[in-house]
Amino acid sequence: MALRLTCLSAMACVLALSACTTGEDLRVRHGSPLHTYACADGKTFLSRQIITGEVEITAGGQTRDVTDANGDPIPLGPQITYADETASLTGMPGGPYTSCRLSD
Repeated sequence: MALRLTCLSAMACVLALSACTTGEDLRVRHGSPLHTYACADGKTFLSRQIITGEVEITAGGQTRDVTDANGDPIPLGPQITYADETASLTGMPGGPYTSCRLSD
């Protein structure tokens, strides 16, 4: 009887914790490895593709999508542009991030 109550209690805890996880939390956990960009001014930002297709950027302590699942830019969102082997990021805290190169 005690084992049955323990199992039921454990299942209740798992269900309660899963209720705290949002769709956003799950999306953040499922993506490609993080790629680090090192910029000429010493700043860095991280980029990865989420399994559903979005490109996610982390810079200045915030994480935001740059594109939607179709690869289209997010309206009024951060923008990343590529030229030759460098990238520039605007619209994120601590930016702009310029003359950035993939460092990993």
